[in-house]
Amino acid sequence: MDENSTAMARGPILVVDDEAWITELLTRLLTSRDFDVHTARDGSEALRQVDAHDYRLILLDLRMPGMDGIECLRQLKAQGCQAEIMMVTGYGDIPTAVEAISGGALDFIEKPFQPDELLAKIEETIARQNRKSAPHHDPVVAYIQQHSTKIGSRKDVAEHLGISLEQVSKRIQTHTSQTFRQFLHNCRLERAKQLLQTTDLDVSQISQRTGFQTVQHFSRVFRQYAGIPPQQYRLKSRAQT
Repeated sequence: MDENSTAMARGPILVVDDEAWITELLTRLLTSRDFDVHTARDGSEALRQVDAHDYRLILLDLRMPGMDGIECLRQLKAQGCQAEIMMVTGYGDIPTAVEAISGGALDFIEKPFQPDELLAKIEETIARQNRKSAPHHDPVVAYIQQHSTKIGSRKDVAEHLGISLEQVSKRIQTHTSQTFRQFLHNCRLERAKQLLQTTDLDVSQISQRTGFQTVQHFSRVFRQYAGIPPQQYRLKSRAQT
């Protein structure tokens, strides 16, 4: 694994807490395990940080002045944040932290925490993410999976990988039994389904974020693949949770 791949596998992690000693302690603890750690003092700063960085994990304090952890969690999910979020809580706030899990938090960490237990929980979370996001062994398939929202045509893939248009099509067909356009749409629509399930973004915003030029095109393709319109898919998926 090269240096960039290692950095991706180990973070970055965002620690959000208004108490400086907590952020300093967690920063020392996590950097000792080679994680890249960023910090924020409150929910508003956390939202700005998330806009600027692609975090793997967020440790989010429940009780903070101004925007508390619950409201920050709600806004992060509404904006489509894909990071796993662990709530950091005192003993008396455990019922609220448990409630936060139903709002999209992965788990909660109780203060005072045991360093070894905390690190074990974080290591397992990152390891699980890495297993889920392991790229396909074929570089063409892997590149499209990772960059589907930014790829416009076979030419983009061919130029980036230094191969011909015919090789792009052949390798996609060999490994997925789909045409290039079918596979690209499938990758985009998987991301769209995640956003419909986990955020309050409207359909036009999701269309833009997943690489479709118009909301009409997105809605038409989504209906062809899913059998129902995007908004109906959102309502159905939420009714099943």
